[in-house]
Amino acid sequence: MTESRGDFGYSIARIAAIHARLVPARWPWAERNASMIAQEWRAARARNPHLFDGEVLLAHRVSATAGCDGMLAIDFMPVRYSAFRAFKAAGFPDGFAVNVFPAIAPRDRAGRYLVGRMGAHTDNAGALYFATGTPDPGDVADDGRIDLTAAALRELAEETGLAPDRSVLEPYWHMLRRGGHLALIRVGRFDLLPAADLARHGEAARQSMAEPELAGIEVIGEEDDLMSAALPDFMRAYLARAFTGTLP
Repeated sequence: MTESRGDFGYSIARIAAIHARLVPARWPWAERNASMIAQEWRAARARNPHLFDGEVLLAHRVSATAGCDGMLAIDFMPVRYSAFRAFKAAGFPDGFAVNVFPAIAPRDRAGRYLVGRMGAHTDNAGALYFATGTPDPGDVADDGRIDLTAAALRELAEETGLAPDRSVLEPYWHMLRRGGHLALIRVGRFDLLPAADLARHGEAARQSMAEPELAGIEVIGEEDDLMSAALPDFMRAYLARAFTGTLP
């Protein structure tokens, strides 16, 4: 898996299966930077009181086998959101921890995708994402295994009101990695409804939520501007390949 400048610095590979589990570990970077993390968190909370310092899961071992349909093994550790946030802001600097997050990409028969615009109360206000989220301890089964498909489907339901079963999902993931940033994207095929209808359904669900995470639900197609500042680099890299039919 070789990085390409044309993919915004991300390597892109197709993954047939993921084995994820909880394996607690020490995080030396967070220990060394505890004072900085606390200071940045106080400042962040002053700007946005909605932020909550719960636990999230950060990977400390990621192992992928080569090939068109590789296998991915991930060991996660629980960390405080304040530490994760500071680590992300610093550009994932330590070479030990990896921000792994799964996402479902709802796609209609015409190849258009459903995306959410992050709300003003979130850390990524205004950004356009597939339904996604960093795994948390609630995603861990009693035996320590983590079902990233279930976690991604939960996020999809919570953010858009769409709750498909697994039969709509492509059988593989696409992994996009740039250093300590690793996105896992799995397409959900909604062939019977155009994306505009999906967006109307999702918008109605969003407006019924007491505290929606999203400011709105939108459709993006190949005619749209992929260089929009609202699209994070991994979204640009994925969509550019998807719309040109050049995904692995």
